[in-house]
Amino acid sequence: MSMSAIFAGSGETALCCRSHAWEASSLGRIEDWPPGLRGQVALVMQAPYPMLLLCGDDLTQIYNDGYRELLGDKHPAALGSSVRSCWPEGWHLDAAAHQRARVGESVQVEDVQFHIVRNEVLADTRFTLVYSPVPDESSGAIGAVLVTAFETTKLAEATSKAQAATRAKGEFLAVMSHELRTPLNAIGGYAELLELGVRGPVTTEQRGDLERIQQSQRQLLEVINGVLSYAKVEAGMLHYASEDVHVDELLARCTALVAPEIRGKELELATPNCVTNLIARADGHRVQQIVLNLLTNAIKFTDRGGRVTLACSATRGNDIVVRVTDTGHGIAADDLECVFHPFVQVDAKLTRAHDGIGLGLAISRELARGMGGDLTAQSEEGEGSTFTLVLPGVQDDGDSVALQRRHGEPDRRS
Repeated sequence: MSMSAIFAGSGETALCCRSHAWEASSLGRIEDWPPGLRGQVALVMQAPYPMLLLCGDDLTQIYNDGYRELLGDKHPAALGSSVRSCWPEGWHLDAAAHQRARVGESVQVEDVQFHIVRNEVLADTRFTLVYSPVPDESSGAIGAVLVTAFETTKLAEATSKAQAATRAKGEFLAVMSHELRTPLNAIGGYAELLELGVRGPVTTEQRGDLERIQQSQRQLLEVINGVLSYAKVEAGMLHYASEDVHVDELLARCTALVAPEIRGKELELATPNCVTNLIARADGHRVQQIVLNLLTNAIKFTDRGGRVTLACSATRGNDIVVRVTDTGHGIAADDLECVFHPFVQVDAKLTRAHDGIGLGLAISRELARGMGGDLTAQSEEGEGSTFTLVLPGVQDDGDSVALQRRHGEPDRRS
């Protein structure tokens, strides 16, 4: 393969390569290059992506026009020189990836920053670098490392803007919720004072009106709290305590809280096969929030005289499993995953009859996953539904199986 074939093209880098004194580098004269090296260099020069070939033990650099842009004023001195001497200020950041490639492993390094002059302006750019081993065709030993650069600047900018927008939305909703909850709480407080007769006698008709005012106030406050909770979850603003949660005690509190609703609809609440002394490693406040939401939904969508079942157990992997089963309307198989999407109502007509804006299950699943667990559903239309909450249990040494799975911060609560 001739020099013009190896360094094909009319770009500046190709011209520099053809005129470079390669005999002064560790690679020696081009005439003495093995066929494999010639083919590798030709591939780099013709590649549409920025590519850098690091050859031999001293890591001699050969690159194409795309990669020349990343080098800035280090070009053309970088051509044919060792990467260690070319990048003394940053080689320690690349050395580990290069060493892994030299033993046959492909390595990807994301979000690498380069300052590049574009249109006479110094631009802050981001790239993903892929280090690939290049074996010698005769011996099979790794004789070079190929570095391919993929620009991700626009993706990084879009991600940054999306994160900023999410934070701004969360902050806005937090402020708005405060501004809305304050007068709503005042409405509820004054309605209660009037109901108590503080401002004078209350007629039966007036008492009924006050009850409707209070009911509407509580309903609107619940909606605002739900929107705020989801905004916090979506923005990553929630923090999770890491504590021992005695499951049977927590479930007992939950069943006591929903007992009036159970009696009001003449439902049966069954708790069979609920193993005692189960301990989850989670945030007790968040777990109670999830279980109450599941029980409330089961009561809401189960017709009068039906049954709601609450059960708990432990898996062989030491996870804690809490199941809420109802004999309600059920959910079609195609809609099962949709119930966990925010603001989605599988049966809007049915949901409208029972209130709600479709946030409870979306929040509950995110809370469960934030504690290293999960929330899933099984259902058959017309046959009821089962929602399964899985939480990490406590190991014999008192540690949690989900410490590596959690993404919340311990011992802090929003």
